[in-house]
Amino acid sequence: MKCSISECKEKAAETVKISFRETRNLCMNHYKLFKNKDEKHLPSFSKASKI
Repeated sequence: MKCSISECKEKAAETVKISFRETRNLCMNHYKLFKNKDEKHLPSFSKASKI
């Protein structure tokens, strides 16, 4: 079975329930992205140069 993401041609590794009605088959790369979607990522700002 193939990954449900249209651009992806890899083999599906996990079936994920998106909503109460819809499920998707995801490869390992897309499954990792889906699994970490609720994680909070803090931006780190740096100064480009001193004026």
